[in-house]
Amino acid sequence: MRVRPLIGGWSPPGIERIAAFEARRLAVLPVPGLSGDLHQDLGRGALAIEIVGSLADEDARDQFLGDLREKFLAGEPVDFVADIAKESELEQVLIDELRMEEVADDADRFRYRIVLREYTEPPEPPLPGPDFGLDLLPELDLLAALGLDALDLPAIAADVPNVGQVLEPLKPAAEALREVVSQAASALDPLRELLGD
Repeated sequence: MRVRPLIGGWSPPGIERIAAFEARRLAVLPVPGLSGDLHQDLGRGALAIEIVGSLADEDARDQFLGDLREKFLAGEPVDFVADIAKESELEQVLIDELRMEEVADDADRFRYRIVLREYTEPPEPPLPGPDFGLDLLPELDLLAALGLDALDLPAIAADVPNVGQVLEPLKPAAEALREVVSQAASALDPLRELLGD
């Protein structure tokens, strides 16, 4: 029994052709001195379904545009069923492309092309739960205890010099710098007089 394609429970009318496109994602790796290239298989790409059809009635065209454009603009994955995708495990698709055209030689005929792409649900990011890392606590406690025991904190703190003693030799240079900077403002007085400021 033939199954008409259903996009989110809606069946496109006037189908003339339906095609499926599948491809592997291959990384081509050229190797110097090797005849040909190495290929690394990166897995299967998303399955694409192309549906081409036409309508001859203006009311059917308006109904078609209303039904399909609503699904297209929503940008949400929709269920998909068709004979051509029977063995592909294709369940949901995104409407990737929607083309419509009217031809001058037949003003009543309306042609359309729909491209559907296989939708894969992204994996949920792992969330740290209340027990996140609890299995590591004994090891972390042991490492922390070993690290603190190895440090002789009183001996380290005894060798730290008083900050005042370290800065004492810098005081004369800081005073000289302050004096020079205060004179710089008065050096600009002639320029202020010239500009009338």
